[in-house]
Amino acid sequence: MIRSALLLVTIMSAGGLWYAMAGVEGQAAVRTSALKLLETSSLAPEPPAPVQTSLSQKSPPPIAVMTAPVLLRAMPITRTGIGWIEPTASVTVRARIDGTIVERHIRDGAEVAAGDLLFSLDDRELQAQIARGEAALARDRAVLAKAQAALKRTQELLARSVASQARAEEADAEVRIAAANVAASEAALAMERTRLGHTRITAPISGRAGVVQGGEGHIVRGSDLSGDGLVTITRMSPLQVSFSLPERDLPRLRAALADPKDKGHVRVLAGQDDQASDDQASVEADLAFIDSSVDVGSGTILAKAILKASNGLWPGQYVRVELTLGTHPEAAVVPHVALQTGGSGPHVFIVGPGDIVEMRRVEPLDTQNDEAVLVKGLTPGERVVVEGHARLWNGSSITETTLALKPLTQSSRTAEARPVRR
Repeated sequence: MIRSALLLVTIMSAGGLWYAMAGVEGQAAVRTSALKLLETSSLAPEPPAPVQTSLSQKSPPPIAVMTAPVLLRAMPITRTGIGWIEPTASVTVRARIDGTIVERHIRDGAEVAAGDLLFSLDDRELQAQIARGEAALARDRAVLAKAQAALKRTQELLARSVASQARAEEADAEVRIAAANVAASEAALAMERTRLGHTRITAPISGRAGVVQGGEGHIVRGSDLSGDGLVTITRMSPLQVSFSLPERDLPRLRAALADPKDKGHVRVLAGQDDQASDDQASVEADLAFIDSSVDVGSGTILAKAILKASNGLWPGQYVRVELTLGTHPEAAVVPHVALQTGGSGPHVFIVGPGDIVEMRRVEPLDTQNDEAVLVKGLTPGERVVVEGHARLWNGSSITETTLALKPLTQSSRTAEARPVRR
C-alpha cells in the first residue's frame, strides 16, 4: 500500500515537471484537448438515423376548406353604374319685348299645359301703334284705288288717241307705287300685332313650373338673357336617365341600340340600399342615345335611356342603373368569394385528384349579386374553394366541406347555401 502511494506521487511529480518544462505551446495544446473532451462528454446523445429521417419526411395536416361546384348557365351581360335623372325638355321663360307685368297667372310649382297664359304685360302703347298702323293701311289702300282708276281712264283715252303714251306709263308707275305702300303698311301692322301677342306670355311646353321670379309691376327687358328668366318649366313625363359606361362596352352599346327588337334593357333604382325594397323606386327604361364621342379624360361614353314611368323619380336625382347588354350563352358561374386576385391576376383554387388544390387563372366576365361569371378557365363540375384561401398554395392538401347551392329565383338576389359534409 505504501509502495503504491509512493509510485502515484512519483508519477504526478514527473507529470508536473513535464508540464512546467513543455512551455506555452505545450500547455495550450493540453488545455485544448481537455476542452474538447469536456464538450464531447456534455452533448446529448443523437437520436438514431432512422428516427431523424422519419421526422423530416412527415407532411403537414390537410387544410379544412369549403368548396362549391362550377355551374354552367346562360347569363345576361349586365353593367351597373350611377346615373342621374333628366327631363326630356326644360324651358326658361323670358319676355320677348320690353314692358311691365300687369298680371301674373301662375304660382310656384304649378302644373301647366302648353299655351296656358303665364303673365300679361302692359299693351296700351302697342294698341295705339296698331291703331295708327291700321289708319296708315287704309290711307294707302285708298291711294292705290285712286291710282288704279286714273290708270284705267288713261288707257281708255290712249285707245282713242287722246292721251299720250307717256301719260299712260306715268299712271301705271303710280299704281305700282301705291301697291308697294299698301304692302309696307300691311307688314308694319302685322309686326305690331305680333308684338302685341308678346304681351301675353304663355307656356311653351307642358310641365311643372319652378320658382316664379316676376310679378305685378315687374319691368322686363326683351334683350336681357341673363339670370333665371321669369320661370322655368320642366317636362315631368317622360323622364330620361343619363349614365356613363367604360369605353370597352361601346360595341355592345351600339349593337343594343341598333337592335329594333331589344334596344337594351335598363333598370333604374333609387335609394341608398343596394337591394330593392318596397319604398325604393324601380323603373324600366329603353336605351335611346349614345354620345358621338368617348370622353378622353375619363375613358367613358355617355348614354341615355327613356323611362317608361316616373314612379316618384325627380329630375336631378341620382340613381343606380343596371343595363343588360345581351346574354352569354355558356358561362361558368361560381360564388364571388371564390374569385381571388394576386400578382398573377384573377384566379381560383380548384380541387384536383387526391384532394390537392390547384391555383388556376380565370377570365371574369361580370359580377351579379354574389356570383362571378367567368368565360375562361373553368369547366362545369369542377369544385372551387370558397372559404379557407388564406392558408392555401398551389399543391396544398385539403379536406373539404361542399356548399350546396339552391337555384336562384327572380325574387331572390343571392343563393342560399347549407354545408354538407362529404
